[in-house]
Amino acid sequence: MKSDLKSKIKTIASDSILSIIALVLMNVVAQFIVYPFWKRAYGSDFYGHILYAMSIVNIFGITVGNAANNARMVASVKGKTEDGDYSIFVLTGSVISALGTLPLILFGGLDMDLTTAVLTGVLTFVTCWRYYCDVEFRLNINYKGYFLYYVIISIGYALGIALMQVIPYWPVALIPGELAGLIFVRVKGKVISGFRDKRSPDFTSILGTIFLLSVTYFINNLVFNGDRLLLEHTLGGDFVTIYYLGSLVGKTMTLITSPMNSVIIGYLARYHGQFTKKMVTWLLGVTFGTIVLFSGLSVLGSYILIQLLYPESFEQALPFFLIGNAAQIFYFVANVVTTVLLRMAKANYQLKINIVYAVTFLACCIPATIFGGLWGFCFAILFVNIVRYLMAIILCYTHTGSRALGASSVAETEQKG
Repeated sequence: MKSDLKSKIKTIASDSILSIIALVLMNVVAQFIVYPFWKRAYGSDFYGHILYAMSIVNIFGITVGNAANNARMVASVKGKTEDGDYSIFVLTGSVISALGTLPLILFGGLDMDLTTAVLTGVLTFVTCWRYYCDVEFRLNINYKGYFLYYVIISIGYALGIALMQVIPYWPVALIPGELAGLIFVRVKGKVISGFRDKRSPDFTSILGTIFLLSVTYFINNLVFNGDRLLLEHTLGGDFVTIYYLGSLVGKTMTLITSPMNSVIIGYLARYHGQFTKKMVTWLLGVTFGTIVLFSGLSVLGSYILIQLLYPESFEQALPFFLIGNAAQIFYFVANVVTTVLLRMAKANYQLKINIVYAVTFLACCIPATIFGGLWGFCFAILFVNIVRYLMAIILCYTHTGSRALGASSVAETEQKG
């Protein structure tokens, strides 16, 4: 029995490490190669506009792609899933998202022309699909394939920088990477059918699950990217850049949330036992220790990386290293806790947490930024992310004694809630 437990722990650890390396590699290429290239090419103020535009891309991409992805993972508890139930949502959502991006880029005061807006729409479309398509590897617990998927995307990003020399529009740096990942899944994939699968009899309830998760993720990512949106419209592009650099390393660490959650939900989908208070207390201890450790590492990393990659902005960003990074680490850890909660409680608790999160963000961050500038925003966003983390922990405690929920339970929740 103990040997089986040790074997499972080793497997989960190796899967986690492989998936973390994969996604961190992709984001290191994006955050520490592509983004500094944009700043050198366009300057600090316009770079802030690019960060704002990328927030829009990420909000749409994560909302559409991850909603379908995680809904399919939850449904896999019940049995075989049909791609037709999910791809139709991703196609519709990605088209709407791409079209919705255009006016936000053209009329958002970003000084971007029609060609840039169209290319940003294309980037939004393929980003929605990229977030969905890694379900190919999550469903099969194929983390080697998952690793290759993100390596190929990373190589595509690097090639995109070279392509920008010929086509001088900033979205061109990322589009080749997203397309390369989708082509890899299309060639090697087994569960992404390309619309060959018919819709299942459970399509209506599945669509309800996807819509609930979509609203949840939209609120969550709107607030997560709210720093750029709020700072752009209250303080200007330069302050977007300063805060982005002050919190960059912590925000990069939050990017391992997705692969960690992929592994967690993959294994929890196969767990049907009870959750105990002891398990939640262990979760509290591990997550709080992670917050302290990662906040310290983020500050140390910021001293090294920001001075190396953005020497001209280092002094401006330096005062915000601790508070900016700590806020991001609380956000990252809360994401892990809410993933565990997804398997303990009804799915609409995710939505409730994020509604409270959004309301707290609006109530605290907007006035704090208007009256306190960038420092006011920093203290407010740290407080908001602490509230989200504590809410998730408390809800985990209140749902101890419950069994892991299957797909049918989630579907019932969404029909009632």
